[in-house]
Amino acid sequence: MLAIENNQLKVEINEVGAQLTHVVDKTTNADYIWNGSEWERHAPILFPVIGKSNDNKYILNGKIYEMKQHGFARDYPWTVVDKGDDRVSLTLTENEETLTVYPFHFSLMVTYTLEANQLKVEFLVKNNSEETMPFGLGFHPGFNVPIVGDELEFSDYEVSLSPEVTELTQFQIDPIPFRNGKVIPVPKAEKSTLPLSYSEFDDGLIIINNPGLTGIVLSSAKSDHQISLTLEDFPYVALWTMTDPEAKFLCMEPFAGLPDVKSDELTDWMKKEGNNFLKPDESTHFSTTITLK
Repeated sequence: MLAIENNQLKVEINEVGAQLTHVVDKTTNADYIWNGSEWERHAPILFPVIGKSNDNKYILNGKIYEMKQHGFARDYPWTVVDKGDDRVSLTLTENEETLTVYPFHFSLMVTYTLEANQLKVEFLVKNNSEETMPFGLGFHPGFNVPIVGDELEFSDYEVSLSPEVTELTQFQIDPIPFRNGKVIPVPKAEKSTLPLSYSEFDDGLIIINNPGLTGIVLSSAKSDHQISLTLEDFPYVALWTMTDPEAKFLCMEPFAGLPDVKSDELTDWMKKEGNNFLKPDESTHFSTTITLK
């Protein structure tokens, strides 16, 4: 387990998956990140796919490959390439196993940096292969709700997106966890704000589809605490929790990619909606800043 800290926050990262496991306020000793038993993960990195593929397979250049839900990056040990008191960088590259399911030489680096009450999370993806590389990338942090010891209920909170829109829309999930190709209004949303309730997640995750969003905030009118994430580098953001009231967390997930549309046919990753593409030797950067109050 790796640790970084400044005078406000202490952060722990598991080298397996480069997964953020704790973000602790040093004054109150309260942890912002979910560590309960109902969901065994904390903040997995999703690569090279987001969500589930039809029949757990996909097509690339006419060949069929196996691919499990959310990809493989969350399950392998990453390598620390740089470490300071308040920052750490880890890298994942291809191995014999990944090449059988994703035939590319690549590097995926994540850097966690603390500054005051913020944690910046930066991703750098590079294609080291000789052909164009398709991929999806997602960050799946689960935050405790109530936040840092608030004596409140899940339903006391809301999420707000910025800039304000007249109507929040989402990709319809049907059947869970696939898309069906339709975009529908987010039920119960009031312009850019969605009051939280467990019933909102009866259909699984909510993938917001409003181009140009720059941020998301989790807050309550009954508390001064809030959690926000910047979204400028990510075209989508997903919300997810379990419908079990004991699962007191909410995932706010910046997505650069999408789950499959449900089909009897496999998805060609060179044509998949939401995918990113890197030419040989190209790289691209994504970042989100988490602000904790």
